[in-house]
Amino acid sequence: MSLKMVVTDLDGTLLTSTDRLTQASVNAFVSLKQQGILPVVATGRMLSEAQFAVEGIGATNYFMGMNGAQTVNLQTQETIYQKTLDLTTAQALTDILDELGVFYQIYSHTSVYTRQHWLSDMSASGMKAEYIRRFASSILPFSQVDQLGAVKMFVICKDADKQQVMRERLAALESVILVSSYPNYFEILPKGLNKGDALLRLCSHLGIALHEVAAIGDSDNDIEILSQAGVTIAMGNAYQRIKEVADHIAPSNDDDGVAYALTHIIPQYL
Repeated sequence: MSLKMVVTDLDGTLLTSTDRLTQASVNAFVSLKQQGILPVVATGRMLSEAQFAVEGIGATNYFMGMNGAQTVNLQTQETIYQKTLDLTTAQALTDILDELGVFYQIYSHTSVYTRQHWLSDMSASGMKAEYIRRFASSILPFSQVDQLGAVKMFVICKDADKQQVMRERLAALESVILVSSYPNYFEILPKGLNKGDALLRLCSHLGIALHEVAAIGDSDNDIEILSQAGVTIAMGNAYQRIKEVADHIAPSNDDDGVAYALTHIIPQYL
């Protein structure tokens, strides 16, 4: 086997629990890129939220964002694939989430939105402090969802009872799926949308076989991409169900697990 691409998730994987990129990870990706291996970020985030990490590790050729809703050639700005929620579904989702009183953000292809009352007190959202520091000022208020071009909803909910109600209400909407991207973080996506499908499209676009790809992840929104790639690595902090589909287990995201994967596991396949 000869790898041509390494795909990494961000939250809970490449980034520490304080939302930071370590020098060890940067160095490991620089070394890998020098060997001709293409680094790619696949994340639930949109590009503007991931840019610091994308540039930090030199993954500046292709980007798979919003759990597969948008794949972009970063060199030409060509959109390889993108998808949005239909308006009826987007309205139904806002009704459910507003009724539950949980924090949520709506992602379009270019912007992030939330209700005005959350913008006034982002510290109460449950969002990581580093994320708030970096991005809160760019989040926009909204009142009507029909003009946003919604791609996905991002929800933070720590209340187990509300989580259960949310799951039950969303199960009645046949056009969406709910996945967890981090403890108490949830992504509501158009059904059929996931990182695995995004990887298939990108590999087809580039003429790269799936067995020539290594993927690193930790959460439910990584399971399809870990099921598709030729070499799969779960983080030490990953859910057990994610570890069960992986070929290898790396240390946690707070113990430079990605750097370890790139320097100790990936070389076995080069």
